[in-house]
Amino acid sequence: MSYESLPIGALSLAPPLLAIALAMYTRQVLVSLFAGIWIGALMVADWNPVSATALSMDWLVEVVRTPFNTKFLLLIMFMGAGAAFIYKSGGIIALQNRIGHRVNTARDSQVLTWLIGVFIFFDSYTSTIVTGNATRELSEENDSSREMHAYVLDSTTSPVTTFGPVSNWIGYQVSMIIVGFEAAQFTADEVGITAFGLFLRSIPWNIYCLMAFFMVGYISITQRFYGPMLDAEWRSRTEKKSLREDATPLSDVTTDVGEPSERNPTLVNFFAPILTLLVVGLVSMWWLGGGSETGVDVATAFQETDVALGLLYGAFAFTVVGMAGALGFGTMDLEEASDVVIDGFKTMMIAAAIIVLAWGIGHAAEQVGTAEFIVDAMIGSGIPGSLLPLLIFGASMFIAFTTGTSWGTMAIVTPLMIPLGYELVGLSILPVLAGALFGGAIWGDHVSPISDTTVMSSIFSGSDHIDHVNTQLPFAMTAAGVTVVALLLYAVGVTASSVLLPLSFVLTAVAVLALNKVDARRKNLPEVMPTTRAIDDGEIDVEALGRDDERAEATTNGSYDHLDVLPVTAVLVALGYLSLVFAFATLAT
Repeated sequence: MSYESLPIGALSLAPPLLAIALAMYTRQVLVSLFAGIWIGALMVADWNPVSATALSMDWLVEVVRTPFNTKFLLLIMFMGAGAAFIYKSGGIIALQNRIGHRVNTARDSQVLTWLIGVFIFFDSYTSTIVTGNATRELSEENDSSREMHAYVLDSTTSPVTTFGPVSNWIGYQVSMIIVGFEAAQFTADEVGITAFGLFLRSIPWNIYCLMAFFMVGYISITQRFYGPMLDAEWRSRTEKKSLREDATPLSDVTTDVGEPSERNPTLVNFFAPILTLLVVGLVSMWWLGGGSETGVDVATAFQETDVALGLLYGAFAFTVVGMAGALGFGTMDLEEASDVVIDGFKTMMIAAAIIVLAWGIGHAAEQVGTAEFIVDAMIGSGIPGSLLPLLIFGASMFIAFTTGTSWGTMAIVTPLMIPLGYELVGLSILPVLAGALFGGAIWGDHVSPISDTTVMSSIFSGSDHIDHVNTQLPFAMTAAGVTVVALLLYAVGVTASSVLLPLSFVLTAVAVLALNKVDARRKNLPEVMPTTRAIDDGEIDVEALGRDDERAEATTNGSYDHLDVLPVTAVLVALGYLSLVFAFATLAT
């Protein structure tokens, strides 16, 4: 049954709207997503609840059996297993042993957390678990607040996994674009671009994620805080309290994922699996796209490839090399290694459940004609096509905030966005809309207290969850505000990402500096947060705080060497990573 044959009109909005409303009321994302699927099935089944339940199951089976989706579920299982080997084989311990002596201040621990997060770009859950455990003790020893540790984890992991260049996020986002193509009733051949090619073109337009990633490094290196984070860092430096009084940190789940092995820890077990994933994943995608054939260039190969299968090959190699390193260096025996594989699979169960239900609600919206109804309504309303990116960004922010899931938001919005953009403007606006959608969805994820990744960041940093949300919110709002400015400029005719993206970086840096100065002066706190040692040694004149003179400012602000090895290394790695991402994006041009 199709949209045209269903006499329901605006009721076609019910599946996504019900999911949003229930998530706001119950804060149970999985139940809410299934309810959205069920109400869609109820409409198609002529309001028969028994038939609707059976049809809901059929839809879930159908989306899981789709070849792309089946491969995707397998690859995230192997991602979890490979990550478990990195952690349990002692790779993290080896990393701490190698660089721990260079981490002497709170700034160092924050920069290190950002740096490790850049390396683990293949899965946000994995990055949160591995990076959080790798740096939590160092953050605690150097008097960095738990809130700041949680922020660095949360605002690094999702942006970097969104861009990849090899990640399960890419596979999911491409799968959602495919759903959008189906909703728009056109094929890649008809429009001249594949779903993967469209994703690649969207990267420069995902302004929120780029600004969020940049802000983590900029704030960590300069030590310029504002909002509740300024108070949290001052408390941690002066009172040696990484948590506020009466805070309730979320449980430490280290006991659930297992303690790392201390038998012969080596950096090989940290870097080898990650490099294998990157190399095998990229080479596999190139090969599957026909890159080895005569006359097929790299760009064409990556646009025509089977993304899910290429990532699956990389994820399997990721697990195999992790196991081989653990066995080869004697950090665990075969029985222990087998248990690690199962434990790694278990870490992905929640993600798998969300993914399947997200696909299901996208399918339900397609069956009841949600996209067609919205396209018809918006075309008739006369909304200028140039405003669509801003509207999609705002809608994605709202849905992700209320549901707590960026992936669920992508499932809800993508089938609406692609037909709408194509009908109102054409193919040229689709990359802009996709970038706005992905960025808005992750903003909502960052500020929603019911977001799974936000909860995990609180868990693995040992932070009070609400404190983490409250301290991260002003930073997320700053990046979102810059994104809104950029999209407004796009609406008035500045349509080149080569202009808007550099401008966004400048605006973000200026906004952070201005907000820091205003808030620090209002609270009579240092603009540049000093180290604990500087405060204890009397180098910081605490009594001079609040005096409006140059001498007071000079004796109350912290002082750092920005040419130290760790910040310089982090900046170079971040620049290298962004260069790789943008080189990846050019494959679609």
